[in-house]
Amino acid sequence: MIISQSDLDIQPIDWHGYHREYLIQGEMEVIAALLRSVNAKTMIEIGCRDGRTAKVLLRNVPTLERYVGIDVPYNYQPALHHQRREMVTYPGWHAKNDPRFELIIRNRGSLDLGSWDLPLADAAFIDGDHSFDAVMHDSRLMRAVVRSREGGIIIWHDAHNSAVEVGRALDQLSEEGWKIQTVENTWLAFYRT
Repeated sequence: MIISQSDLDIQPIDWHGYHREYLIQGEMEVIAALLRSVNAKTMIEIGCRDGRTAKVLLRNVPTLERYVGIDVPYNYQPALHHQRREMVTYPGWHAKNDPRFELIIRNRGSLDLGSWDLPLADAAFIDGDHSFDAVMHDSRLMRAVVRSREGGIIIWHDAHNSAVEVGRALDQLSEEGWKIQTVENTWLAFYRT
């Protein structure tokens, strides 16, 4: 199902001078709107890279109290080799001085984590290893920790990017009964728990 951006509470984002690499114009605004739609207090981001997304969202989503970024050391070899160029030496560094930001680095990132390693969350943003197996693992992991009783949200990036395997994983999850929606004119998809 495709949702129109006009159906979301899109508000302008103050980027505070941070770069806009790896996001299509308007995607940060959509992510912030989705977080506001569930009054997100705790968020988990898989693949926080340099911490730019964390820093911008922490400044623009007033309900956020805790932001957990998950990443890998620089020597990690992603399954999709072209993702190697997206890696940074110091994951999370833009957000590291914000007391609401926590960084978890594991040798295989989220693949080395179980639900017991993470806090219960209101929202998750999956934007790490974009191989089919990693996206499936990350999706199931986030479904285990994102609240369901009051309704939380899981967001994926690169859902329509043919160079990665996110779309294939989302198709599989949809076949399993996940009611995944995509946002028009973006590479974002989401699932309300």
